[in-house]
Order: sequence, then C-alpha cells, then structure tokens
Amino acid sequence: MPSGRLMCSSDLLPLPGRGLPLQCSGCTVRSERKDSLQQNCWSKYLLQHSPAPVRLKCLSAFGSQIVHHFTKRIQTKIKDLLQQMEEGLKTADPHDCSAYTGWTGIALLYLQLYRVTCDQTYLLRSLDYVKRTLRNLNGRRVTFLCGDAGPLAVGAVVYHKLKSDCESQECITKLLQLQRSVVCRESDLPDELLYGRAGYLYALLYVNSEVGPGAVCESAIKEVVDAIIESGKSLSREEKKAERCPLLYQWHRKQYVGAAHGMAGIYYMLMQPAAKVDQEILTEMVKPSIDYMRHKRFRSGNYPSSLSNETDRLVHWCHGAPGVIHMLMQAYKVFKEEKYLKDAMECSDVIWQRGLLRKGYGICHGAAGNGYSFLSLYHLTQDKKYLYRACKFAEWCLEYGAHGCRIPDRPYSLFEGMAGAIHFLSDILVPETSRFPAFELGSSQGDAKMQKDY
Repeated sequence: MPSGRLMCSSDLLPLPGRGLPLQCSGCTVRSERKDSLQQNCWSKYLLQHSPAPVRLKCLSAFGSQIVHHFTKRIQTKIKDLLQQMEEGLKTADPHDCSAYTGWTGIALLYLQLYRVTCDQTYLLRSLDYVKRTLRNLNGRRVTFLCGDAGPLAVGAVVYHKLKSDCESQECITKLLQLQRSVVCRESDLPDELLYGRAGYLYALLYVNSEVGPGAVCESAIKEVVDAIIESGKSLSREEKKAERCPLLYQWHRKQYVGAAHGMAGIYYMLMQPAAKVDQEILTEMVKPSIDYMRHKRFRSGNYPSSLSNETDRLVHWCHGAPGVIHMLMQAYKVFKEEKYLKDAMECSDVIWQRGLLRKGYGICHGAAGNGYSFLSLYHLTQDKKYLYRACKFAEWCLEYGAHGCRIPDRPYSLFEGMAGAIHFLSDILVPETSRFPAFELGSSQGDAKMQKDY
C-alpha cells in the first residue's frame, strides 16, 4: 500500500499479486489442491463484493473514523449473530464452563458488549452466564481460558460492575485459593497460556485491571511470576541453552513458539507492566529469549509452531505470526528497540496475505483472532493502514458462513466460533480501545473514554 494514501474502496480488494490476502492457511486439503481452492475462495469473495463498491468503503478519506454505513452494517450483523448464537447455545455442552469454548466465554462476550455500549442489559446477561459457570467449577484446571480461574475472574469483574462487592470478593478469594497448585515446585503444571501458569497469571492481572489495583496483592502475582521464571530457567539449563535462551518452555515435551501453548504467550505475559517483573530479569532473561525465538522466523516472516518444526503453514493466533506479533509489539514497548516493531510489521504483512482461514471466523484460529493483530498494531503505531486491514477482516466476518469455511466443533464459542467473531466486530466499533479477549489487558480509563465517545 503506498505510504501517505489511505485507499478504502475497490482498488484495495484482495487481488492476487498485489500483496493482499491470497492464501487460506487453515485449509486442510492436500497441498496440490491448495492453490486452486485458495483462488476459488477469493474469487467467490470478489464476486460477492465487487458489484457494490459503496459497501467496500470502511474509513473516511481523511482521518481514522469508520464511516457511518459500515458501522451500521456491523451493528446490524452483531444483533443477527447474537440471535443465532443464543439459539445455537441451547444445544451446547452444559458442563463446559471454560472461557475458551464454554459459558465463561459467552459471559465475556456480553461483558464486552456492555463495555462498548454501556447497555445494562448486556451486563445482566453476562451475570446469567457467570452464575451458571460458578455453579459448575470442577477444580481440575487453574487457567483463565480453560480452567476455574476464568469463571472466578470474570465473576469477580461482573459482580464488581454490579456493585455486588461481597460476591466479587468471594470470587477473588476462591481465585487465590488456586494459587497453591500453581506455584508448587513439585507440580507438573506447564507454563503456557491455555493450561499453565501464564494462564493463571493472566487471571490475576485481569482482575486487577478491571476491579482495581490491589484487588489481587502484588505478592500473589510475584509468586506466580517467580514460578514461571524458575521453570523457564530450569528447562533452559536442562537443554543446555542457558546462554542463548535463558527462559525456555515446553508443553507435552515440545517447545512451542506461539501464543496459546508457546513461548510467545509466556513472554508476553511476563512483559506486562502489571506483572511487575524486575527490569534486570526482563533485560537479561526475557529479551535474549525473545531474540532467540526471532531467529527461528521463516523467510516469509511467519513463525514455526515449535522450535523443531520447519513447515511454514500455520497463520493462527495459537500458532504463527498472529500470536507472535503481540509479543513483538510488547517487546517494542518495553525495550524501545526498532527491530521489534519492524518484525511486528512484517508479521502483519504475513497475516494480511495469508490470514483469512478455511478454519473459520473465530479467535484462536480464524479471521477474528488474526484481525485483532491489526487493531493492536494500529494502537501502537496509529498508522491507519492497520485499521483499514482490521476493517477488511471485519468485512469478511460480516459475510459469516458464506465462504465455505469449516464448521468448528464448538460453533458458538468465544475462541472457536461465532462469539469470537461478534467480539471482534464489536471492537471494530471502538478501535481505539479494542482488546483481544483473555489475552490483552485493558484499563478503566480507556473504557471511560470509549464510552464517552461511543
């Protein structure tokens, strides 16, 4: 895209050979058939959109405002998808209370809609789902996305916003009771985001960001941070990589790279200001570990799913550039070195070219999760190119179900299905304060500004 010119009409449709999206990297068909299927996928998209160029304009000619008709399309689609989701949830697993695929994820979605609109109806709907999850805690897992920490943390926030302080505090107390198993040295708990210590750390940081600093004491956060760091140091010594990668992590005996199961997600959490990791540890341990991982990048700008994987195939938040980009942006914020921003921009180009997936529209491995990378890079750079890219991925989501994508196992859930697409679309309405759910942390000050502007 030429610098200094924001093109928001049909001249920036995703056409082959112009640096725009072409590959459907979530495609599961045999490799020799991929090219024709990818071309067919985009041909259908072009046929659907080209006859009505007025629908393709999403940003104003000057500035970062999303044009009114595009906003109205999103608002209408959100209402439509919410109705479909609620109907579909009638047959969902009643025992899945996770944020990833279960009821806590739906509670998070309604909490997000309340955050965006200030409509109390959404907050009360979130409460309905919170109550359901809190009745069904199983104690088997401890993370935000896949364990009890998610329902408890979201419950604490919803009750806090409803000014039910006793119930909110009860959730926080139960959340902190999970900590013993998280920091236990004899525990076989991993460190990654979905099932490990980083996922529990996020729950603590999330509560403090939404309820207020001090809701979870600093000492509790420090214990978890220390456990993550000691675990990373231990594996690094064991693998004889202490000098090159001081903090090394694995899940099921594989050293994953991405945000969900890998080092990108762990380093990202350790670099959060609210985690209050010592600057010396950040500089001497986290930074060289990030640099070690950067050197595993493919020539395309994408990243492997694990350190041992040499196949440049996945462009998902869970595996690949869409997850690693968040780590790189955070590294740029913390260490102020241009190389991290440059790498993040290259990740963005990979996502733009390959980030619309046959796997669907969801957050973990779909268009919504990949679209969030553009919103985050827009926050960091204020370059409207990235807001435009986010809007184009949102436009893809507006045609939900029309592209022949695979139907996920949990089709209405937050991280695999429709709820995630709704979450992303709602953030397009307020891009300045968007946040990737269960991953990026927000602030009450940002929310106040957003609600004033909405």
